[in-house]
Amino acid sequence: QLGLLRTTLDALAAAGHHPRLVHAANTAGALGRGDARFDLVRAGLGIYGMRPDPATAPSLELRPAMRVVSHVTMVRRLAAGERPSYGRRRPLPAAATVATVPIGYADGVARRLSAIGGEVLVRGRRHPLAGTVTMDQVVVDVGDHPVVPGDEVVLLGAQGAERITAEEWAGHLGTVNYEIVCRFGPRLPRRYLAATAEEPGWRATR
Repeated sequence: QLGLLRTTLDALAAAGHHPRLVHAANTAGALGRGDARFDLVRAGLGIYGMRPDPATAPSLELRPAMRVVSHVTMVRRLAAGERPSYGRRRPLPAAATVATVPIGYADGVARRLSAIGGEVLVRGRRHPLAGTVTMDQVVVDVGDHPVVPGDEVVLLGAQGAERITAEEWAGHLGTVNYEIVCRFGPRLPRRYLAATAEEPGWRATR
């Protein structure tokens, strides 16, 4: 394809036509093929600080720029065997505190995540989703750890030493990281944050 493009550019030049800007490469091409960069590149996934696959420019240090966060609205203590959320599909394996978080499948959280190992971060710890993801809410099993309304809940991104990645979600859902970062809809406000050493970029938050 690059050869054909160069041949076409040569033919245009011979006819007296000189395009002001030439581009051919997406993120994979820009990272892996220096000869494909021309004047511009279409760095779609790369803008998020992500690779199309682990083999693409592995030595280049990319940092994910996107966080998806919400906050705890309610906390309750439930007994072992109780079944939180719609459908009462899954019993709690032990007595636990559960936290309600106002983000759901209408915002882009896959409904299947709660059944296939989806987790969130609260106070720097991983906690599993408990019960069905609903349109507007998820329920999180925080076990015996202290959690209060207002605590930040991270669905994608870093909190403390932990990080949940788009690639992790993609592995659970049998898809690619491209789809994950495109899932989150207009109900989530986008806030651009000045880059920091811990977390560069922007986040979606609810």
